[in-house]
Amino acid sequence: MELDNIRVSDSMLQRLAELKADNHAESRSRLAAIEEAMTPQWKSSMHSRMDHLGKEASSPRSKLPKLYMLMEEVGALRSEHVSCKAGCSACCRTIPVEISDLEARHIAAATGRAAAALPPGRHTALGQVDTPCPFLVENRCSIYEHRPYSCRSLAVVDRDALACSEENTALTRAKDPRAVPVVMTKMLAFDPLYRDITGRKAGSWADIRQFFPAV
Repeated sequence: MELDNIRVSDSMLQRLAELKADNHAESRSRLAAIEEAMTPQWKSSMHSRMDHLGKEASSPRSKLPKLYMLMEEVGALRSEHVSCKAGCSACCRTIPVEISDLEARHIAAATGRAAAALPPGRHTALGQVDTPCPFLVENRCSIYEHRPYSCRSLAVVDRDALACSEENTALTRAKDPRAVPVVMTKMLAFDPLYRDITGRKAGSWADIRQFFPAV
């Protein structure tokens, strides 16, 4: 069968059926392993450092990379339990990537590429996107060290990236019952600090494609 010009083979449908029958047992196991790795002592230390960063007398531009560094520690802790690896790019091609104007300026400074000036407010068009992230190059993030908050926060938890495949994405968009949900983990604990640093109420928010239109 073919959906959105994507060929979904019988073998792929069988693999997805097997994953659905598994009822995400592997994902639940991996989520439990991540939670177990975050010991009470580890959580206490992390929250203390987050609180210190929030109270630090420095500019948002200075705080943002420090927030990213804390998130990288969580990323390292959960890395062996997620299916996101170098070369995976489904999220970069199929979902919106909302960033703040502070993050846009951070990326612009790192890349030398000018960011569009958008008025305060939220401009993100949520839902299906038709173009990949402008910083996706040969299925790899060309700004990985400077990637925005949402890209650091989310990760797919499963034994492989089957649920992220183009075929499953096409089935999901077609509301086909054979589609398999994508199980993700998100660094929710960082959300309040992120909003405080980026100035949610006063800043500009848009998809990364809006701040950096394709050239």
